Amino acid sequence: MLLLVLLAAPLAVFAPLNSASAQTQDVTVKPGYINLGMTTSIQVTAPAAGTYTLTVQMPDGTESALNMTFASAGGSQTTSFGNASSGFKSSVNQVGTYDVAIRQGAKLVSSTSFYATNKLVVSMDMVTGGTCDYISGVIRGEKLLPRFYVTYASNNAPLTKNVTGAYVTYTLPSGTKANASWHNPTAEAPDQGGSGGSTGFYIGKVQPTWNYTSIGPWSPVVMAGDAYGNTATYRYTGPAFVIMPAQLATDIQVTDASTGQPVADLVNGQAVVISATITYPTNPEPVSGFVGPLDVATRGGTVAAQVGWGFYNTTSGSFGGATAGGLLGTVLMTYTGSNGTWTGQFESNSLPSLPAGASYEVVVSSQDKASPPNTGFAISALTAGTSQTTTVSSISTVVSTATSISTVVSQSTQQAVQTVQSIPNIVYAALAILLVIGVLVGYIVRVPR
Repeated sequence: MLLLVLLAAPLAVFAPLNSASAQTQDVTVKPGYINLGMTTSIQVTAPAAGTYTLTVQMPDGTESALNMTFASAGGSQTTSFGNASSGFKSSVNQVGTYDVAIRQGAKLVSSTSFYATNKLVVSMDMVTGGTCDYISGVIRGEKLLPRFYVTYASNNAPLTKNVTGAYVTYTLPSGTKANASWHNPTAEAPDQGGSGGSTGFYIGKVQPTWNYTSIGPWSPVVMAGDAYGNTATYRYTGPAFVIMPAQLATDIQVTDASTGQPVADLVNGQAVVISATITYPTNPEPVSGFVGPLDVATRGGTVAAQVGWGFYNTTSGSFGGATAGGLLGTVLMTYTGSNGTWTGQFESNSLPSLPAGASYEVVVSSQDKASPPNTGFAISALTAGTSQTTTVSSISTVVSTATSISTVVSQSTQQAVQTVQSIPNIVYAALAILLVIGVLVGYIVRVPR
């Protein structure tokens, strides 16, 4: 008995084990992670000649089977799962694990699995129209162009317009939904607003007109999907994009009411016309119909002008306060009817003397009827006029006139003195004799009392 055991031991070392045959075959699935509607490839290598059954059990337990016949051991065959026209002729339409097995009769020869997901991945950025610069917000009249990049979670392949049932929607600042459209790949670099030519994207559009009401922060919600059941809901969580009212462009001119000539100063008693041309700002690609004049009929414009001096507080809208300054008058501005030009007239007879470094100022503010309104603001500085200089000149004229009169009087007096000094001595003697004779005659003829 011991001899038989010893003889059997070497044979056991060299005898093949039953499981060795299973190690010579395999069943593999590539890729092992796919999205709904995609296909995967299943490769079977036979351990021996014969017919085998390849089965795929779906997440809900439903099983699909396919027979494979091999002429010899090591033979390999490949089929697909998820293609409705070949292989198993079945679709990947359930999320979860798909169990793959190869059997020969009731015997399990080998098994593996793959997984299907319905997830899409969404990212986005925001650029402006015309230049495609990255932006965090705009004012009315500028375009916001949100760009959405949608890929499949399993392989990072893009969801393009060619995918059956592909869609991308997003919420507008008003809360309503809009459809994004497919944008083909561009050759621009990403930092120039392009995709680098690698893939396309879906693009939306928000065009705030002059009276657009959804002003403030905006964080879009994006929904994407296809006909196979792949979906994504993306909520933007970065710093909100902000839409703001526009700042109206304002140009001020001050002219003399009599001559129409521009003036750069204020003078007591001088009437001046204040003109303000107010328009909506432009940009490389403005929203259609946005750029134009601030008028009354269409945009409901109102304009006010203040004339004052010194410090103007833009917060309170008044002159003075902690720093010297004061209001001289408010000017009624009316629309001329064209080109966004508004005019009003100002005249003052009591301009204050300005401290060093101060100036007179014309402040023009405006707004339209949008809610909230677009506003305009501008200040034009004017220097002190020449009224004091004029007064000094008048005094100088008077002084000069008096000096002339004094000179004439002096000259006349000097001439009289010179005339007296030029009388000869003999004339003085004759005048003395005549004086004595006159006295005597008057004494002789005097009537006695």
